[in-house]
Amino acid sequence: MNYGFFIFSLPVTWLLMSIGLLLNIYIVAQNFIWRVKGHSLQTIDILMTSLGLVRILFLISYVPVISSITAVIPIPVNIYQYYDTAVACVMFCSLWWGTVLCVFYCVKITNYSNRLFLRLKMNISRMVPWLLLTSLLVSILCSLPCRWAVFSIHYMNSTQLTNDTNDGNVAININYTNVVITYLAGSIIPFLIFCAAVSLLIASLLKHTRNMSSNNSGFTKSQLDAHKRTIINMTSFLFFYILFLIGINLMPFAFQVENTSYRFLCSILCISYPALHSIMLIANNGNLKRAINAVFRCARKWPHV
Repeated sequence: MNYGFFIFSLPVTWLLMSIGLLLNIYIVAQNFIWRVKGHSLQTIDILMTSLGLVRILFLISYVPVISSITAVIPIPVNIYQYYDTAVACVMFCSLWWGTVLCVFYCVKITNYSNRLFLRLKMNISRMVPWLLLTSLLVSILCSLPCRWAVFSIHYMNSTQLTNDTNDGNVAININYTNVVITYLAGSIIPFLIFCAAVSLLIASLLKHTRNMSSNNSGFTKSQLDAHKRTIINMTSFLFFYILFLIGINLMPFAFQVENTSYRFLCSILCISYPALHSIMLIANNGNLKRAINAVFRCARKWPHV
């Protein structure tokens, strides 16, 4: 084990975990408070709240994974299969709901004249709840192979030894190839949809930006800057999404080779997506940004009160 990398990666992993939890709890709580006060939630608020909830569940469910890397809290054998299935379900749901958010941005912001696209633009807000529910059901179905195709239980005598996860006379053999196949099968479709939505959105914004930059366009500099910020945000969104996919699909190999540094690297890749992307969501949402700025202003004044 590379102890230098271990000393660096352990606090970074827990820091990203804490940031991700705090930011997503803030997103969910702020929208909940906003609704309790009698304000109606827009479709984008519902999407962000749903995504925040599933990311909170994912980050909480990932705590035992990080703890097991350092053997602080080993995962008991009798719940290992159910735990891994639940983590896979939450992970797939996080990917799908992130994709639904990206599709919503694409449909609302872009200006394509295709008849099907125009109809989708008119009905996307009504479709969002059904898209979230459908993607949740798909996530559950895609995670079920983790229960039956990945694990096999063996009962041993006390004199038998095994390198697999064990608890007394019970051991679980993990088929890491099936783990990777399951993860790839559950993540490839939302990833392709995500890439298509980002590509369409960026292409439309670039075309619109070039038109806005012409001398006779009549658009202000602030409007032009808003388009450029959106392009940067969506490119960053895609980058974090890819890092997440790399992390979750390489993690099984990290556990198979029993390399602690490799496991921490994959964990950092996985946690970076829900943590760092949440910062972007808050920074680009007026209500969330104003609320958190008010909290910071109160925090600065508090020592002088």
